[in-house]
Amino acid sequence: MNPIRSAWREPMVWMLVGLPLASVAIGFALLFAAVHPGREDMEIVGETTRVGKLLVAAKDEPSATVDTMGLVLRTKGDMIEAVPVDGNFPRGGKLKLLLSSPGESAPARTFVLSPSELGWRGVGSLDGSDWHVDLHPDNDAWTLHGEWKVQARSIRLVP
Repeated sequence: MNPIRSAWREPMVWMLVGLPLASVAIGFALLFAAVHPGREDMEIVGETTRVGKLLVAAKDEPSATVDTMGLVLRTKGDMIEAVPVDGNFPRGGKLKLLLSSPGESAPARTFVLSPSELGWRGVGSLDGSDWHVDLHPDNDAWTLHGEWKVQARSIRLVP
């Protein structure tokens, strides 16, 4: 006579129960990895300081804090506009926009952006070339950087 074996000693039971449980566990692990991404894609160049969740280029004495991760810089006809992405920027002051050519083929340009209903706005236009973009307030408390490519209609500036 054959003795009756426990169901947990049969390999087929482990395949029917264990594989779905393992796939559910792996699914939760992937969901956790997607919701809590690492900072592997960030490249930090030069000295920075942390202000809340923001990395700001190091200055001697910051007089204002930027509580955001960046601005969107866009052009509309002969207007240049800077709009906060999220957070609260200190409002009321003017911003200085410095455009420099990466190949030194065009002279550097400076624009002053005044406060507007959405962010800051100034008069100016860009010709068909690439630009290094630096944006900072009058008191130089923080600086945002970006690269403006020829075909771009807008760019995101980050610290």
